Amino acid sequence: MSSTLSQRAAKALQQRREDGLYRHLQSFDLKQSQLSKLPSQDSFVNFSGNDYLGMAQDQELKMAWQQGIDRYGAGSTASPLVTGHSSAHQLLEEKLCDWQGYERAVLFSSGFAANQAVIFSFMRKNDRLLQDKLNHASLIEAGMMCEATMQRYQHASPDSLSKFLDKGDVNAASLVVTDGVFSMDGNVAPLSDIQLGATIMEPC
Repeated sequence: MSSTLSQRAAKALQQRREDGLYRHLQSFDLKQSQLSKLPSQDSFVNFSGNDYLGMAQDQELKMAWQQGIDRYGAGSTASPLVTGHSSAHQLLEEKLCDWQGYERAVLFSSGFAANQAVIFSFMRKNDRLLQDKLNHASLIEAGMMCEATMQRYQHASPDSLSKFLDKGDVNAASLVVTDGVFSMDGNVAPLSDIQLGATIMEPC
């Protein structure tokens, strides 16, 4: 790294410290939804994680993971279109299709990747992307990076969305994007009220 870049990084870190935004990683052990802070071993109830259903420590799920590793290994070794689409992936896609009533399904490694891939795939220049103001950061980031014009309507407000739709170019392709459940607030999107003729994508 050049001296210029080093100085720039040092200045940015110092500014974060002065703004009270500098953060430190802390190590924890997680067992049965209880956080143990290392090395003190102080225990806390975890209200900050994304394990809403408590599946991370589920014994049956952990056993299934172990069996899956024994059978399929610890990784796919390649992308799906090369050699990374295993019989396990195919079976999961088929089960998802049966469950949701669709002909095909596509697996992603995370909801973050799925959210970004869908927006990048569908949106083109002069298209319009309408997003709830409190959508997940992955959706907002994808909207900022794609070619479409992004507009953000008031949180969970079909009326606000309707105003954007009424003002828009009727010839422009529009995509309405909303979280189904807003994890930071616990609010549920009013999907039936939002559906006003535009396409709706509810991210995983």
